[in-house]
Amino acid sequence: MTFTTTAISQKLADALTDKFKDQGQTYHVRQGRKFDKIVMTSLNGSSGSVYAFVERVNGNLIKAASWKAPQKNSDGSFAVRYQMDSQEHFDNTVKAADWAGGFLYAR
Repeated sequence: MTFTTTAISQKLADALTDKFKDQGQTYHVRQGRKFDKIVMTSLNGSSGSVYAFVERVNGNLIKAASWKAPQKNSDGSFAVRYQMDSQEHFDNTVKAADWAGGFLYAR
C-alpha cells in the first residue's frame, strides 16, 4: 500500500501525537516545496522544534539539521533514516520513534 507523501506526513504527525500524548508534545506538518517538516510543539504552545523532514517525492524520513534544512551525509546526499513507502515500513518507523527524534541519529 503506497501513500501520497502529504498523507504520510500527516499520518506520521498524528501517530506521533497519539504515541507520545503522555509526554506533553504534539506534532504537526508544515508543507514545503521539497519536504514536509514535522514540528514538535509543547502542549502549552510555548515552544516548537523540528522533529524531522519527510521527502515529498518518496516519503523518506530524514533527520533535521536545522529549522530550515534536513541533514546531509558527508557525500552530500540526504541522511535518510527510514523509508515509509509501505504500511509495514510506516509501522516500523512509528514503532522505532522516540518523542524527541533521537532514533534518527546514525548509530
